[in-house]
This record gives sequence, C-alpha cells and structure tokens, in this order.
Amino acid sequence: MALNKTKAILAGGVAALALCIGGPASAQQRTFKVPAQDAVSAIPQFARQAGVQIFAPAAQLKGVRTVAIDGQMDLHEALRKLIAGTGLEIAADDGRVITLRVARPASATGDVAAEPTALDTIIVTAQKREEAAQGVPISLTAFSSRAVETYRLETLRDISRLTPGLLVSSFSQSSPTIAIRGATNTFTQIGANKPVAVVIDDLFIPRNSAATFELYGLNSVQVLKGPQGTLFGRNVTGGAIVLDTGKPAFGDTAGSVRIGGGDYDLKQVDGRVDIPVGETVALRLAGSLKQHDGYGKDRLTGREQDDLDSRSLRAQARLRANDDVEVLLGADYAQDHNGGRTLSSKAAGSDGDRRTSELGYNQDFARNQWGASGRVYWNAPVGQVTSVTGYRWSQSGEDYSGTGVGYAFLTGTNTQSVNRDVDDVGLFSQEIRWASPKWERGDLVAGVYFADEDAKRQLRTRGLAAVTGVASSDVLTDQAVKTRSYAAFVDGTVHLPATFDLTLGARYTHDEKTADLVRTDFVRPATGSFTAHGLKADWSEVTPRAVLSWTPREDLKVYGSVTRGYTAGGFNTDAAVISALTQPFEPETVTNYELGVKSQWLADTLRINASVFHMDYKDKQELFFNNLTRVLTITNAGQATVKGAELEVTWRPLPWLNLMANYGLLDTVYDNFVIPGGAVNTGHPLGSSPRNKGALAADVRIPLNGKGYVTGALSWAYTDGYYTGATKDPNLHIDSYALTNLSLGYESQDDRWALTAWAKNLGDVDYLLTPSTQGVLAEYLGEPRTVGVMLSAKF
Repeated sequence: MALNKTKAILAGGVAALALCIGGPASAQQRTFKVPAQDAVSAIPQFARQAGVQIFAPAAQLKGVRTVAIDGQMDLHEALRKLIAGTGLEIAADDGRVITLRVARPASATGDVAAEPTALDTIIVTAQKREEAAQGVPISLTAFSSRAVETYRLETLRDISRLTPGLLVSSFSQSSPTIAIRGATNTFTQIGANKPVAVVIDDLFIPRNSAATFELYGLNSVQVLKGPQGTLFGRNVTGGAIVLDTGKPAFGDTAGSVRIGGGDYDLKQVDGRVDIPVGETVALRLAGSLKQHDGYGKDRLTGREQDDLDSRSLRAQARLRANDDVEVLLGADYAQDHNGGRTLSSKAAGSDGDRRTSELGYNQDFARNQWGASGRVYWNAPVGQVTSVTGYRWSQSGEDYSGTGVGYAFLTGTNTQSVNRDVDDVGLFSQEIRWASPKWERGDLVAGVYFADEDAKRQLRTRGLAAVTGVASSDVLTDQAVKTRSYAAFVDGTVHLPATFDLTLGARYTHDEKTADLVRTDFVRPATGSFTAHGLKADWSEVTPRAVLSWTPREDLKVYGSVTRGYTAGGFNTDAAVISALTQPFEPETVTNYELGVKSQWLADTLRINASVFHMDYKDKQELFFNNLTRVLTITNAGQATVKGAELEVTWRPLPWLNLMANYGLLDTVYDNFVIPGGAVNTGHPLGSSPRNKGALAADVRIPLNGKGYVTGALSWAYTDGYYTGATKDPNLHIDSYALTNLSLGYESQDDRWALTAWAKNLGDVDYLLTPSTQGVLAEYLGEPRTVGVMLSAKF
C-alpha cells in the first residue's frame, strides 16, 4: 500500500529546562563553538551541537553565565568546561539524556562515592513536548529503558504488573484485554473502537489484535491514565500506552546484543546498532527473535498451545539538515505465530490437568504487521513545528474453539463453537503541530490531525453437533469499515502569580464511518443471509481539559484537573439480523476529575507521586442480548462511575539500590444498566477492574571492589479478584493472585558484558487470564514458571 513520506519536527525549548535533540551521550569527539553567555541560552546551544538532550534546574540558571568553549573535544569534557563555576554538576546520564543538578559539597575526605545518586529522569511526550515526567501534571507511570531491561518487561502484560490502574489480560491470542482504570470493552467487531490507545513513535495502532507484541530496545514506555482526549484524540477515554523507540545516535558506532535461553526450549536474541554516517546522518538497526515451546497442549490432537515464534526488525535514519531541522525516517516489520490458547475444560472431558485442553480442534494464530513513518523536527524562530506522517498495517488470523471442550464430550443439543477470525487493517495518519517557545508568561501547543483507516474482517463461526461433529450452524460474516477522522487541538499554559499554572485545552474531533457487511449462512441461507453496503454515520465531539497546578518548589507539583474523553460510535458488524447492523451505536464519553501530587525529596533520591480521581461515564457502550428484540448487539447501555486512588514511590537510598512500591485502589459501579427483558446490572462493578492492585520491586548493582558488579532484581505484583464482565457471574470471576519475578547476575567492570539468570512467576502460580462459560465451564491460565539465562554485550 502506498505510503506518503513528509517531514516533521522536534526541537527543544530554551527555558530553565534545556531540551534538545536526543541521542546517546556516549564518548565522542565533536567540534563545539559556544560563546560565553547566559546559561539559559548556552545549555540549549551546546545540546544542539552535541546532539544530546540536557535537563537543568530552572532556578539555578537565572543570572548564571557560562564560559566559552571552542574546538574539538569529548562531549563530557566539553560539558564540564561549560558548566564549570556555575554550581551545576552531571547528576545522571542514562545514555540518552543528561540531567544536571546543583553540585553537592564533598565530605571532609572528599569521598562522595557512598552518597545516593539522583533518580533517573524519564522523558515523556504526554503533552506533545519532550518533558521530564515529574514536570507533567498528568497521572502517568513511565518506565525508562533501564527499567524495561532490568525487570525483564517484554510484553504489555509485564508492564501492567508494575503499573497501578493498568490491567492487560487475554481472551484469545487476537483479542487481548487492555483496561486502564476499568475502561475497556470486549468488542471484536471491526466497526468498534477501544477506549485505550496504544501509540508507537507517534503512530496510533488501530486494532487490538496488533497492539500486543514483544517489547525490545525501547527508549521508554509511558502509561497515561484517564481521558487523554485533548492531545491524544483517537478514541481515548481510558488512557494511552505510549511506546518510544528513541533515535539513532550521532558520534561513534555503538550497539548492544542479548542472547538467551531457558526452559520450554526458549531461544531469544535481540540487538541494536547505531551507525553514524558523517556528522549529520545516523542509522539504527534493531532486531529480535524469540521462540519457545508451548506452555500447554491439546491432548486430543497433540498440538502445542501457547507457544511462540516471533521475529521483528526496525530501521531508522536520522538526518540533520542544519542546526534547526532534523528528519527521522523509520520502518518496522514483525511476524509471529503460535498454536492458540490452552482453554481447559473444568467439566466434561477434563483430565484434571489445567495445562491441557480437550478441544480436538487444530488451533492456530499468525500475525504480520509493518509500519513506516517520516518525522520532521523544525526549530523555527516562532517555536517547534512537528510533522508526523505514518502508515501502519496489520493482518492477523486465528483459528480457535470458543467452547471449552470438543464435540465428542458433549451431549444432547449442545454444540462446539469453532471460529476462524481474520482481520486486515491499514491506517494512514498525518499530524502537524506547533509548540511555542517556553515564554516567560506561558506556552502553547496547537495542531491538526487526520487519519484514514481501511479495516476488513472475516469471521466464520461453526457449531459442531454433540458426538457427531456435524456442522449444525455455519456462518461467515465479511465485514468492512472505512473510517476518516479529522481533529484540531490547542493546549496552552499560563503562568500565574505565586507559582500557579493554568492549562486549558480542547480538541474538536469529527469521525466518519462507512460499513459493509455480507453475512452468509451456509446452513440456513434463506433466513440467515443478508447483505448491506454503504451504511454511513458520523459523530463530532469537543473534548476539553483544564489543569490548575502549583509548583512551590522545583521538585514539588500539586495539580487538579478536569478532562474529557470520547470513544467514537460504530456499527455492530457481527450482527445476526440486519436491524442490529443498520442502527449504529453512539459514542461514549468520560469526564475525569483528578487531584494529584508529584514530588521528589532527599536530594532527588526519593520520588512520591499520588492521585485521587472520579470518572463519570455517559452512554457507555455495551454488548448484550436484548430479550425483548431477541437480538445480540452493541448498545449505549447507561451510566457508570469510577473512583480511585493511586500511589507510586521510588527510592534510591544507596547508589547501588533502587526500591519501588505502588498501589492502586479502584471502585467502579454501573449507576444505570438494565438489559431490556433481562438482567439488572445496575450496582455491579465494571469488568476488568480489580479493586486493589499493587507491586513491590527492588534492583541492585553492587560493586565488587573493581572486579565488576553483582546485579539483581526482584518484583512482587498483586492483582485483586475481578469479574470479566458486567453480569457479576461467579463463573466469570478471576480470583486474586500474586506473581514474583527474580533475576541475579554479574556485570563486568567496564559495563561491556553481563550474564543474568532469571525466573518469572517464581512460585508457579496458576492464575486465570479468562474463564469461559460457553458450552461448558472452562479456563485459560496465564504463563507458568519459566527460568532462563541471558548474556548481553555492548560495543
């Protein structure tokens, strides 16, 4: 499919926080020419010439002048000369971002090695600018590249273990459940949208079947909680998961590679290399291969299930046209396949082993996806102008049994439902935004967005009669929905007296959908088949936000916000009767009221963030069987309320020790949800919303007197019990569980190589991903205990 390539920008604002083009701060010789001047101007100028990103404390820069540097020298040598005498020192350098802080006085002996060092500064783009996460008045959890690697966070499910408010589970391989603060839905129709967005390198992933994949080589993972309808307008009522793969580095060639193995015949290798081409071009190649045998199998067919065979490749080219313009071109490809899920019967046919299934059906899952983008970052005299042009395509196909047992074990009129589900989705998007300079009185971000999505899906469902396996039903739905989305947004901050800031923003979104459906009933063609083409619907919505924040000191921010989000309406393209298709369902909206605090203490070694929130759902989209019309369809069922609180604490008491704890409390309820002629769900909790969720984690890097380091990480994550839907059916309840992960290793003194042994789900806990009541009671378990080793090297 055609892909338009245009340009886009990124540049840094000059203000107290000096931020410029990001790249690893590795040792490299560059030519610097920075005249003596105010630090507030000198640091951004230096960062642009160095090709790195630098953050400095605002208060310390006022009235401070730097010395001139001129000539070719190492980056760190040049930076130390620049800030000599300013009272600043390098606090952290994670290979991509340098953070400066006020220099600490040395002890009487001059030895400060035993003092704890400042916590990592994580750069996020939650407000369409590159900013330190602690400075953003939004509830978010961010993981640096170091944390992703240290805690072996390889999938979104791993991310969710350590993130309060985020739940990632799975109904089947192509239907993951992604919920933020209870905001989710279980719709698989091609005409429906999800309330949680997954975004990679500024590109929205339109279909959940393409949203869960192996994570490797990321610069950061950001989980934005609550409605993000102003700046992330594609149907984001619950939140957004933002994946940033970073940029190639200018300077020396550098890279890393990891090779690992483990039980279940695990084989894993991934790596990344940055290759500079002169001083203005840099290339990056990154790839990953991972295979393991099945965690379960079908004892009737002998086929493995929950195995994995995945491979992926990313390429980037970074071009610096001049000091003010930079272009980043990217492309990626990935494919993976497995033998489907191990849905194990709890009743008929069960052999008592929860890791075997009795389906007697050859399940399979395969997925291919690719993307391409062109981003241009222009540091214009009037501010930062960014253009992001991209295209993402995915195709997935899954054969699976919806019923938890094969037809041979069924009796009477019962049937085994088996499905083939194939989707093909392409999305072209274009965003252009302008970010003003950081003026003395405030700043502003404004932009426009366009998306053109072409989605197709074929779902074939057959009912195999008990004992005989004869097809008693056989229906193919050929679904297609075209979506065009237009948006304009503006978001600005005004600095008020007494260190208060007022942020006001709004986004206007207009969505248009055109749906086609061909339903073929091979058993009852006269009554079950129909065709509908050219069904159209459109919706428009304004989603505002208002934030009042107070920053009494640089490391303390208190904020209150009101934000609104919107999930577009759509068509029930799984409709069994034409009336359920032709009547589109309307959008749902969420308004979130939130109070929060972000703080750092003890010389930036202790971070405490907390928030309380109240969310009001209107016209919540639900799928249910209407007993009066006898139709299963998606309807705007009623109202719901979500309340809760979240706490995140990170502490580095010693240079070699990091501690983390978090907790999320979630109280959800349907205020009004009555199924016509059926159940009353009013008063029930929302699905996928555990009341309590928390985690404890620690990692160490202990020096061995110049002979390297002992490394290790330990995490414990607890998820309270919850229902998977609104019915409060005890058979659809997932009991609480806690998972423990552990790693222990050795790292060389020069940081060139490391060997690590690890274990995930150390206690071998049997925990549920999905219970099933279709035909018989059945269950699908999460991963068992796995162990392995990983050898990593840097060059």
